Amino acid sequence: MESSPKHFDKDWLYEQYIVNNLSTYQIGKLVGRDNKSIYNQLKKFEIPTRKRGDNLSKDGTDNYMKNCEENPFKGRKHSDETKQVLSDKGKGPKPWLRGINNGMYGRKGKLNPNYKDGSSAERQRLYASSEWKELVRQVFKRDDYICQKCKEAHKYGNPLHSHHLKSWANNPDERTDIDNLVTLCKKCHDFVHSKKNINKDFIK
Repeated sequence: MESSPKHFDKDWLYEQYIVNNLSTYQIGKLVGRDNKSIYNQLKKFEIPTRKRGDNLSKDGTDNYMKNCEENPFKGRKHSDETKQVLSDKGKGPKPWLRGINNGMYGRKGKLNPNYKDGSSAERQRLYASSEWKELVRQVFKRDDYICQKCKEAHKYGNPLHSHHLKSWANNPDERTDIDNLVTLCKKCHDFVHSKKNINKDFIK
């Protein structure tokens, strides 16, 4: 008779996770299971779990998902039934996101993690002004009405934007400096402000 998987043994699982400080990914690799299965067993046995990522070093050298030979989830997809269940659950009311149950409730101004320099109201006023609209026209004209990254002209669904090389926040003296503005299409503008822009193109 085939013996039960190792992670079904509470003492063995406790030793690997608590004593040896292995992650759920590492234990999963030992027993040929995914990390969620290991996590479920930890909860079943009431073994205290660490916060996600607590056992990873800052440089990511021990990040299993980044360094494993093959992502254990590669090629795995939800069935149509599972997709429907997830869709239905996502449509229902979410009381835990309302009022005081929301982790961001009452966190305004400097208490909000997205706070920069409190100039959002000023930005909105300027962007609605004729002064700003005229400045944008000058920037577009200088750049021949083409995106300075992909060299594409204005297209429906991908309009031209005026982008600050030095960010609006914390640079009040250069917000309306034409030399600090450049023409980018929407797609390129989104890219420049995304994490994919690892070379910091068009950012000073």
